[in-house]
Amino acid sequence: MYNRGWNKLNKSDDNHKYELKASTEKEQCTAILNFTQLAFDYDEEWLVVVDTKGNLYCIDLYEDIPLYKRLGKIEQATFLAINPRYREEILIGCNTGDIKIWKLYTNLNEFSLLSGHKLPPIHISFYKSHCLTYSKSEVIIWYLQSYSKTYQLKINAKNAVIRKALFSNTGHIVVLYNNDTMQAWLFRQLDKDIKINTKIFDALSVKDFNFTKDGKAMIMISIKGINILNTYDWSLLRKLSLPSNFVQVKQLAVIPRPLDGGANKIVALLSSKCSLHFCDLNLLNSLEISDAINRVKKFAVSSAGKYIAYINQEGCLNIMHTNKIITEKCSQSKKPLELDRPQAHKISDHLEYVQQSMKQELDAKRLISILTEFGEYPKQYRAIIWSIILKLPANRNAYLALANKVTRGGFTWDTLRNYSVADKNKASLLAMTMNCLLQWCPLLVQSPFLPNLAFPFLMVFQKDPLLAFELILSILLNYCHNWFEYHPLPPLNILGIIENILLEADPQLLNIFCEHGITTSEYAWPLLQTAMSEVLSGDEWLILWDHLITFHKPRLLLICVVAYSIHSRENIISLIQSSRDCREDIKDFYSAQGHVRTKDLLKIARKLDQEVPGRVYSNLRSELLQLNHTGPYPLFMMKKYPKFLVENFCTADLKECIAQKQHSQDCNYKIVESNQNFNTIAKQIHDTRLNEILPKA
Repeated sequence: MYNRGWNKLNKSDDNHKYELKASTEKEQCTAILNFTQLAFDYDEEWLVVVDTKGNLYCIDLYEDIPLYKRLGKIEQATFLAINPRYREEILIGCNTGDIKIWKLYTNLNEFSLLSGHKLPPIHISFYKSHCLTYSKSEVIIWYLQSYSKTYQLKINAKNAVIRKALFSNTGHIVVLYNNDTMQAWLFRQLDKDIKINTKIFDALSVKDFNFTKDGKAMIMISIKGINILNTYDWSLLRKLSLPSNFVQVKQLAVIPRPLDGGANKIVALLSSKCSLHFCDLNLLNSLEISDAINRVKKFAVSSAGKYIAYINQEGCLNIMHTNKIITEKCSQSKKPLELDRPQAHKISDHLEYVQQSMKQELDAKRLISILTEFGEYPKQYRAIIWSIILKLPANRNAYLALANKVTRGGFTWDTLRNYSVADKNKASLLAMTMNCLLQWCPLLVQSPFLPNLAFPFLMVFQKDPLLAFELILSILLNYCHNWFEYHPLPPLNILGIIENILLEADPQLLNIFCEHGITTSEYAWPLLQTAMSEVLSGDEWLILWDHLITFHKPRLLLICVVAYSIHSRENIISLIQSSRDCREDIKDFYSAQGHVRTKDLLKIARKLDQEVPGRVYSNLRSELLQLNHTGPYPLFMMKKYPKFLVENFCTADLKECIAQKQHSQDCNYKIVESNQNFNTIAKQIHDTRLNEILPKA
């Protein structure tokens, strides 16, 4: 019999918790149903549960108060799951060893059957169109499109019982035995297995394990604590100890959170005393455990972490919103997982709270995971992400101290004449930034490339002049810090490093350059002066600097300059061989936008970074400098600048040199004008005399 009506769940005192109760059909009293299994669908829109009598229920989570409906009666279930690719298919583990595949809203007697287990299957996990199920002695992989058995793993279960087997989202398979040994495979390479020795991690009596959503880490819990392993080579990434008063864990689950990029940091732990705890893996080396939800028998987390559902010891089902329960439980602990809402009501306080929350959420490891997963940062969040990575301090006092010294008609106006910007607001921002840079370091007046270098970075922060200025300072201090040893000449030391990298990576291309007299001043310095913004499209350039800024390796900029030439080597060789004036054509090539994808450029750069010996760029600084939060900005170009130019140098001398240069230019203009007048008069005299000599017609 089907109950065709939908009923509301009985809401408890808590706004985020619900309990499901129903009346039995044969009895007149109301009884609390004893649920045994539960599973969310992939889209987090509904939940299926089964009770001890074999009744199957569907709960619609779309409404504010969830609705439930009894679908019918099935036999006792050892597990429940919803197919993530075909969301109307429910997979039900049976005590007979079979797995039923039943389509929602059809008759329960109409189902497909997967047969192969000798013992009751315990759990199921999915990877693309395949699923993995295991019993105490078998692990089987099924192909869901044809409902067929694909592979049965060759497991080491002669003297051990399988405790758990699991598919990751990237195709890793791991089997845990009750003797603490682990066995791992990679899907499509099932003939090769790896033994994971948990003893080397000091993991005794491993109770459970799970993968992060991105599949790059495996979280394993034992009586001594939590071990996080890298699934690439099964090495230990991190080890965390549990509090001494915390009893052993029998179930572990990761809780996905927004912007975590799949590298989940919050986990739920169900202890052997049936208490459910939440903890943050990133906070401490020793976990801080929140206050518990007590009397929990089994729980499940939805795919994106929106809901947590659990069955308590009385058999009741409870459904909660994850955000609320985590905030509520963890705000009671000494180290909360989520920041409490600010108590002040000023706009500045709210903004500060938002900024601090974002900085906490967007830590370096998480950002690297996002960048690795998607290849770039979201456009609307790029400015704040860059500022967080570079730790820009927004030092307003230091900025105003420079900006207030700027006078109209400063040093940069002559430089900017040749750098035209159509948008007046952008031109004003560039001019103001350049003048502030000269107040910070007057020697930069001899750097005509500076506007070309700075402008694309300024456009990322054009709505905030302060952070725009600090971004340029950070780029100069970290990525250009060795460019000024031969200033105002090109940085021969840096260009020499680039030439050495090219020698190691592509000696044939370097030899072609040398044969035609093409130096790094033609094929490298133009790319450096513009931070590669002229040869890459706007979006591709932003993606490049997403990676350069994130990975904190200033040498990667030099490697990317070499990678650009290697990627374009065929075009370069063809241009040289077909050109009459190859040097000029090469200059044009390295100052025009090419059809290069940053993805391809970075692939070459990463390979070079691994293969080129470290001695080639040993003189480069490996760690990034940070700007001061208080006090003036750090000094620049005081030690690396050439001594014969620095000695006895002062701003007055510089102004005098500039005045002399201007006077010389004016004199040259007058000389040219006088020569033009002289040539005109001479021509007139010549024509007059010629007319006098020639006979009249």
